[in-house]
Amino acid sequence: MMLGLARTRMLMQAQVHFRLTPQQHPLGKEKKWANPTQNHVWEEQELAKILEKEAKVAVHFKPQGFMDRLTYGAVMACYHAFNFITGFNKEDPSPKSLIYRVLILESIAGCPGMVAAGIRHFRSLRKMERDGGWIHTLLEEAENERMHLLVFMNMFSPGLATRLAVVGLQYTLVALLTAVYVIRPQLVHRFVGYLEETAVQTYLNIIKHLETPGSKINKEWKDLPAPVIAIDYWRLPKDASFLEVVKQICADEMHHRDVNHEFASISQKEFNPFVTEHIKDADQAAEARKQDKK
Repeated sequence: MMLGLARTRMLMQAQVHFRLTPQQHPLGKEKKWANPTQNHVWEEQELAKILEKEAKVAVHFKPQGFMDRLTYGAVMACYHAFNFITGFNKEDPSPKSLIYRVLILESIAGCPGMVAAGIRHFRSLRKMERDGGWIHTLLEEAENERMHLLVFMNMFSPGLATRLAVVGLQYTLVALLTAVYVIRPQLVHRFVGYLEETAVQTYLNIIKHLETPGSKINKEWKDLPAPVIAIDYWRLPKDASFLEVVKQICADEMHHRDVNHEFASISQKEFNPFVTEHIKDADQAAEARKQDKK
């Protein structure tokens, strides 16, 4: 039995994913990542249109009642505290402050969707009834946010303080979100909607300064290429830049913002109005794979 455990441990150590290693895959397969899920890929014209519109007038859901105002106030308090802690200056942010910011932001943003999907999944099993398609959208959101994090991890290395902050925030946030979602799911979706509003502003700020000659991040990041994982995930050109990646991420966050504000505004028993989008994305992904094989 001990030999069996030792062999299993050796095989697990050999399977190192998302890292460069001289070791061969234990099954002799090529170590190449391929996206197994279907995400929305923002076309160039579509992307330019929504970014231009957002840059002119920021989308904001006006709080409708006491709980909305309380939620919005909590999000803004966290936002300003986070700005202070990270030393973020929106007039000309430093690369260091933005690295810390995006790593923390994306590690947090990937939690609510998974928590909500899990609770709705177990409720569907427990009540033996359909969910109305919500689980698919929530899981896609969680996976999309995780991919944002993996993209940044391929470009920037988090320090010990960042890793410890992520661990602490995740344990705290997941417990809190779970408790609130069981009691009042609309409140969690509204919270995420407001959180995504701040995320959109962060990425619009990054885009603006990446395109501004002389800014701190323009000097250091203007020539950064897109990592391979981002090129594969959003099906970008092989010579895509980091700026193109940020634009895709920004559009993703806009969509999450709109989805969560919508989920917070409708009955939890209503059919998910975004299901048809997943079907279209799946069809586009299937067609793209066919083209890749030719």
